[in-house]
Amino acid sequence: MKDFQMEIAIIKKIEELSSEQVSLPLLEGQAYITKINREFELSFEGIFRNPEKGLMDMVLKGKSYKITSHDFDSSLQNLFRNLPAKHTFSINGMYKGNIMDKSKFRMFFFDTSNGNRPFYLKLESPKHDGVIPWAFHSVRINTGKAIYDIVQHEQDSISYIVIENLTPVDFENFQKDSYAIQKGIGFLTGYMPGGEHYIFSDTDFQYNRLARVSLKSIYYPVTSNPSPFSYEFSNSEKEEMKSFKDLLIKIPSSVISTFVTQIRDNEDLSVAILFLIEVSHLKSIVSMPGVFSVILESLANIIINPSQMRSNLITDKKLAQKIVSELNTVLDKYTSRIHPDAVIKIRRRIAVLNSPIKTQKITNAMKLREPFDQLGIPLSPSDEKAIDYRNYLLHGNILMNDGSERSSEEIDDHMFYISSKLYTLISKLLLKNCGFSGYVINHAKFRNGKNIQDESDYFELI
Repeated sequence: MKDFQMEIAIIKKIEELSSEQVSLPLLEGQAYITKINREFELSFEGIFRNPEKGLMDMVLKGKSYKITSHDFDSSLQNLFRNLPAKHTFSINGMYKGNIMDKSKFRMFFFDTSNGNRPFYLKLESPKHDGVIPWAFHSVRINTGKAIYDIVQHEQDSISYIVIENLTPVDFENFQKDSYAIQKGIGFLTGYMPGGEHYIFSDTDFQYNRLARVSLKSIYYPVTSNPSPFSYEFSNSEKEEMKSFKDLLIKIPSSVISTFVTQIRDNEDLSVAILFLIEVSHLKSIVSMPGVFSVILESLANIIINPSQMRSNLITDKKLAQKIVSELNTVLDKYTSRIHPDAVIKIRRRIAVLNSPIKTQKITNAMKLREPFDQLGIPLSPSDEKAIDYRNYLLHGNILMNDGSERSSEEIDDHMFYISSKLYTLISKLLLKNCGFSGYVINHAKFRNGKNIQDESDYFELI
């Protein structure tokens, strides 16, 4: 089993600091450090001088550390730099030793998912091979640069998310990989660790407090539990969900590995995933449809392979001519009921029905559907309709008003439904693009199961 005793013991000692006296070499005065509400605070009384390069030397219980603070460079501190005064600094970084030249690391986040076990029922767990120490509630991935374990570990009633490289990697690549892992795991499980974290290499470590706290989405794409939200439904609906019990699978480690690697290597995808998680965390019914539409278009730009786009729709010229002729024959039957100008325009459209598609000039409607076509993901009529709502949003119709009278509750229900549809479509694209074959959660059915009749199944196969 994995052993995190040493690192957690150090974390506990640091986290329990309360008005602990420290010394700041080269500065005369009294200094104390304390932890208040997930934030370290340094108080100093004396003549303070800003440290070079923003790094302040600190001695705590006979051990040397370096600390950083955005307050060290403040104009207010410079104003009183030669006068004795009381100063308070918010510490955003603490460093012991030098981990920059190491090759094995463990990153610890405080798990604020409230005991939800984010990996459970969603992600494939590694098998115990008798060689690499194993852990419950863990995931193992290969980014191509290194192999990583991501573990949810609980000790003394405190839960942590730990990212550990199992094969050597330099510190810079560890940071890149771990940030991609945060976002990848965040989308796949609905929980992205963030905020405070410690990175260890043996007893050397660095502490940082990120501006972006942990994010908890209302959505996640896959589960092996057929009734994830069944408390809201009738017994017959629950039975329908249970019919998928033997069909649902966890996301394989190979798919997770590919997804994390794509995030690390593609900045556009990385930003899109973060945008998706942040808005899903905010649970804004007004914001989600618009943001999800933007993300869908971003994914189209990322996924579409122009060389795979079919420029000639019907390659058999005789067949194309026959179809055009038959369409004109059908139109002939109704010309008496259609304005003559309209008939002319329709015939012109029929004539160019099989004209080659210029990949550089495809319409936005075609562009949004192209990645689904290339990945072999079928679109239902309700999927098509949800994609078309993008036009409402781009033309300033934020509430997607179609002209009919609706109450505030009906507007909210509809926007939530469209958000759930778009999220499910995004999930299909992201997972299929990583090689996933299985069922994704149809959130539109779950979130609106009692009111929406357009959704046939609670889970959809890709």
